[in-house]
Amino acid sequence: MTHRILHIIAVLFTALALTLIISHGRGRASMYGDYTDVVYSELLQDFIVSTYELEGDKENLQIHRVYRNTRGEEIEASLIDSLCPLNNASQLAFESRFPTTVCGVAVTAREASDAVYQHRIVGEGLDYGLYDLIDAHSYLSQQFATKDLMRFTDKGVEFILPETNRVDEEKTALFNTALHEAGFCPEETGVWNPISRTDIERYGFFVTDANGSLFRLSMVEGKPVVEKLPQPADKQIKHISFVDRADYLAFVVTTDGACYVLSREGYDYRQLPLPSLGGYSVELQANLLYNTFVLTTSDNVLYIVLDKDWNPVAQYERERKFMRHVDLKPYYMPVFIYDTTHGGVSIDFSPIGKFMVLNLILAAITFYIRRRNGYVPAVQIIDTLIVAVWGLVGMIAALAIPYRRVDKQLLK
Repeated sequence: MTHRILHIIAVLFTALALTLIISHGRGRASMYGDYTDVVYSELLQDFIVSTYELEGDKENLQIHRVYRNTRGEEIEASLIDSLCPLNNASQLAFESRFPTTVCGVAVTAREASDAVYQHRIVGEGLDYGLYDLIDAHSYLSQQFATKDLMRFTDKGVEFILPETNRVDEEKTALFNTALHEAGFCPEETGVWNPISRTDIERYGFFVTDANGSLFRLSMVEGKPVVEKLPQPADKQIKHISFVDRADYLAFVVTTDGACYVLSREGYDYRQLPLPSLGGYSVELQANLLYNTFVLTTSDNVLYIVLDKDWNPVAQYERERKFMRHVDLKPYYMPVFIYDTTHGGVSIDFSPIGKFMVLNLILAAITFYIRRRNGYVPAVQIIDTLIVAVWGLVGMIAALAIPYRRVDKQLLK
């Protein structure tokens, strides 16, 4: 009896794992995609929209990519690279076609290529609650190498020594005193750190406390450095997305969806002329002259071009068009839970009728297979019930996990 209970547990865990894996495909028989690309041409001072179009009849159907400007005028494919030289500098330089000036500015191919940069402003990721606070002088000597892990508590911070799994009481008290003197009110409500090693050593962590105030916490030669920082227009900060750029440190998103650029020196804020970022997935596509923000929802994409001083230049919006797909969700999973950066957590319910019909068919097939292979009635009933409840993934798991020999009887 015990081994059958263990077998049921193994089958259920296998079915759960399969459910999590299959759910990443969102239940579609073919991956769907939005095959439209939009790029801003610094020479045309307009957007170039590329899409796939079909030509010919059913017997001789062909698909090809077409390039057009926002007025619908078609552009030859061979001209696209030269119309966007800042984004294609390496290719144009290889072909000896890179211009000496772009928009009246003298520029080399190396300068243009080095300036191309992409960055996604995403929401919160996985946070395990343990942080590596690197000393600002760790690059000078092993004496300042990190030997502990930091975590935030209801009293401030706590430093744990991994070798003994004990709290470094002296260092913890030293840092908590510094936090208290700076006005930090436990406990933290947000923690962010830069993405480059050099910036991590220099700036440490940016932390918001229980009152929503912003602080910078770093360490120099084992001693705490706590600095209370200004906030953009005294707003509450929702997210800080650090970048690896020399001219600015991060993008700061406030709770009202406004987006600010945070400078490296003085921690000054510059609000960007963007709509509220709530509900959008946001990506930055930058080159030597322009910053293009791509704001995406499930239905639309908005392109906003800013110059290097963050002033608006151009804007274009299009509807997302997807290739047709076959939706299999109603057959094997009646409920899907999604968590996206632009939409948050959402629940998608499918009609349960198709799910139940398929389950009953698969349960009957499972019962037939188990009976035909000579398993005892208890095994037949157990696997049939699992498939009737869990469906396709339950059937795969039930057939994948073997029984012991004693569960199989000889048919006479």
